[in-house]
Amino acid sequence: MWLYFPVDVYEAVARRKSPLIPPRGMRFRDSSTYLSVGKRGVESLIRECGLQPGHNILDVGCGTGAMALPLMDYLTTGSYVGFDIVPSWITWCQRHITSRNPRFHFELIDVYSKQYNSSGTLNAETLRFPYGGDSFDCVVLMSIFTHMRPAEIRNYIREVSRVMKEGAKSFITAFLINEESAEAIKKGRSAFSFKHKFGDCLVIDEMFPEAAIAVPEDQLVSWLADVGLSVEKVTYGSWAGRSSPENLHDDLIVQKL
Repeated sequence: MWLYFPVDVYEAVARRKSPLIPPRGMRFRDSSTYLSVGKRGVESLIRECGLQPGHNILDVGCGTGAMALPLMDYLTTGSYVGFDIVPSWITWCQRHITSRNPRFHFELIDVYSKQYNSSGTLNAETLRFPYGGDSFDCVVLMSIFTHMRPAEIRNYIREVSRVMKEGAKSFITAFLINEESAEAIKKGRSAFSFKHKFGDCLVIDEMFPEAAIAVPEDQLVSWLADVGLSVEKVTYGSWAGRSSPENLHDDLIVQKL
């Protein structure tokens, strides 16, 4: 018990300083990391996607609002829409973020997930995002494709393209299989043991492939191209044994042509 006491005290102090930090049981990171991940994510959107204060942004799989929090100060005239499949996360965001800024909207989409929403009634392979076409200047998918089956990823890509404005950009993170990462996996240098085949992909758990999935880079690029999305830049992450990157996942900057 005493081992965790300093951490618990820090968490309590951090949450008093910022009531927008969700309870510890609703996030996967400590308060400091939670805040820094969101801050770095928004900096990337501004730098790589040209995000402007008046833009409309869609956050696919928004979780407990890690990206929304730093965006509250930046989107002075724009708007933010986030959706997720976990009811408690969305309820928390609505109560604590939307109540402070009505231009920030959070929506529950009842998609089935064995781990996160086992009672869900919708299928990710056929889901249609509840937004009109050509609606958003920027779409964010942070660690979403790392937990989806290939058919689900393809459908989300189609929907992302549909709701993006012409010329809009998307920030996507994934685990990409290429020659370098495949070699790292083979030699045990990767942070995750992608030992099992799942079609053309690799997973760490045969019984629960959504736990973590790695997708062939050329396949993902092809799926994006099929719906008019062009990959502008890839920044490879540290997961495959690379020592220098700050990002764990592989980051893709994608533009709608």
